[in-house]
Amino acid sequence: MKRYFVTGAQGFVGRYVVARLLSSDGSVEVLGIGRSPRSDDAFTHSVRWAARRVVAPLPDAMRSAFDTARYRYVPLDLCRRSELRRVLRDFQPEVVIHLASALRDDAPSSLLRVNIQGTLDLLAALAQSGVSLQKLVLGSTGGVYGAPAELPIRESASCNPVDLYSASKLAAEQFSRILARQHQMPAVWARLFNLVGPGQDERHICGRFAAQVAAIAEGAAPPDIEVGALEQTRDFIDVRDAASALLLVAEKGASGSAYNVASGIESPARRVLELTLQRAGLEGRVRIDRREFPASDVPRHFACIERLRSLGFYCRLNLSESVRDLLDYYRHSVRAAAQADTARAL
Repeated sequence: MKRYFVTGAQGFVGRYVVARLLSSDGSVEVLGIGRSPRSDDAFTHSVRWAARRVVAPLPDAMRSAFDTARYRYVPLDLCRRSELRRVLRDFQPEVVIHLASALRDDAPSSLLRVNIQGTLDLLAALAQSGVSLQKLVLGSTGGVYGAPAELPIRESASCNPVDLYSASKLAAEQFSRILARQHQMPAVWARLFNLVGPGQDERHICGRFAAQVAAIAEGAAPPDIEVGALEQTRDFIDVRDAASALLLVAEKGASGSAYNVASGIESPARRVLELTLQRAGLEGRVRIDRREFPASDVPRHFACIERLRSLGFYCRLNLSESVRDLLDYYRHSVRAAAQADTARAL
């Protein structure tokens, strides 16, 4: 069996990567690690239902994927290098996919510890464990580019991040590139653009609109939506397509290269709102409350994905389908989780 080692295995992207590995190929074995205890029915983050927060349930289609002896999970902090080295030595992975990450709004100390120090400790542990790797995929972000001088953004574009999260990811790229070269590791970097899909929370625009609209559609919230600037554009890619892209890069990516993981399509925030309202049947029935938020430092942002396409990648899901599935997730899975929490409290 081919052995995959996935960090951040219980995160939003990590869940989809592990589920795809386990469901698409019976000849793979996966060891996942993360800071949280194992859970096969929920993500590690929470989501909002009306005025309440609930632990984000896994989508129904994903739940059965983890019920196999080919998957093991170990609660382990990347910065515990000696334990990490032992786990790697025992498992002897052929492919490592590094997705463990602090979150965008975490404190700077967490960004430094998890995104930078955690990446350094992973590469050091790999070098010390005697693992013979076929590929090391390091997850990064399209945010490393900042406000681009040209569109679409190519991997060769200058990197000038405008926020601390993206700056920490760029630093992790730079550190890991040096270490991978020193230790002759076949590393590639996957720069993930704006993700969307079932399980996403409200820190992201698609999740924020879906949460609000779902609660309105189900009568759990008044028909009002708060929005900021709707003119800014982003490159949205379904998390399921992103998972496929990561595995494709792990299989065929050229060592030493970075890959934009994106759709290659520029979409304004207004389009996301329109699609969400259309799917819920709420067009013209909701009051749009436009709030004055600080102007975006990056008004337009979308990727060139020629390098990823050259590996055979194409998106299976368009933005409309992604928004549909995310809205349905909130209307059914999240609502059911909130109702179950209420019943337990009675």
